[in-house]
This record gives sequence, C-alpha cells and structure tokens, in this order.
Amino acid sequence: MVMQSATISATARVTARASAVRMRRINVCVLTDRFTAVVRGEMPREALAAWLVDAIGAVRSYLLLDGIAPAGPPFARFTTLGDAVAVEAGFPVTREVPGDGHVEPSTLPDGCAAVTTHRARYEDLDQAYETVKSWLIRKGCRPAGPYWEVYYRDPSAEPDPHRWRTEVVVPYRVD
Repeated sequence: MVMQSATISATARVTARASAVRMRRINVCVLTDRFTAVVRGEMPREALAAWLVDAIGAVRSYLLLDGIAPAGPPFARFTTLGDAVAVEAGFPVTREVPGDGHVEPSTLPDGCAAVTTHRARYEDLDQAYETVKSWLIRKGCRPAGPYWEVYYRDPSAEPDPHRWRTEVVVPYRVD
C-alpha cells in the first residue's frame, strides 16, 4: 500500500473484551493503485484462516519461481457475502503479473482509506473494524468497496501475538 499523505489522524477509544480500554489511531490515507498477484476464493468464514496460509504461500512460490520480488507484505482483501466471504490474498508487485491460472493479476485501488493498526491475535481483529466503523459514522463517511488487511508478521515465525502487526485498510467516501 502506498500512502501519499496522512492528511488527518484521529484517536478512537476501543473497549477490549477484557474490559481494558485501548487507544487506537485512525489514519486517513490517500492511496495510489497498486498491482498485485493474488489467489481468489470464496468460502465460509471458518475456513478463511487455513485458506489464507495456503493462498499466500502459493503466491509467494509463484513470485519466487518467476523472479518477481514482492513490493510489500502480504495482504488479504475481503467482500462479505452473508455468512461467506470472497477473498483475494497475495502480495503487491511493481508490475502486472501474467498469472498461471491459479495466481492472477489484480490491483489494490486508489482513493481515501481509513487505516488502523491491530497488535494482537487475529481473533480480536473485530475490535479494529469496530473502531474504523465508528470513526466513519462520526465523520459522515461510508465504506467504498472491499476492505483489506496487511500482515506484517508471520504467526508461524513469531509465536507472540502481541508482536503481530496487522493494518486494517477501509476505503471510504464521504456521504
């Protein structure tokens, strides 16, 4: 994700499940579109975690075999479909990839996005989304298209979830 500018930042209060109060910063970013290499799928939410590991691994292998360096950390972009989710997961790249039938070219869009950072277990990501949702409502905005998560730590390489860092990116428009 390329952030041209952080034009506004705000702080939102989030009540954690353990009744602790944490402050979470919302950054307003102007994004430029990015080429990506992804695997796409549609599944029930409970199948998502295992699917993401396989999809990101498949894209990593594809890029390695084609000599293409990722232009950033892995991400997953989501569209909610009732009880299911459509997702594309992979890496940003510097040019459009040809794909191989399983790995496909795609893009992350340009525009304004509300971004917050989550530093804990993936199971607690709902807290970050609630913070962004509340911020959007207060600012008179609404989501504009699929949202995504950027994964800065690999849980298989870092067992302490408090050291994991996930950015939640929600494109938006002003009503």
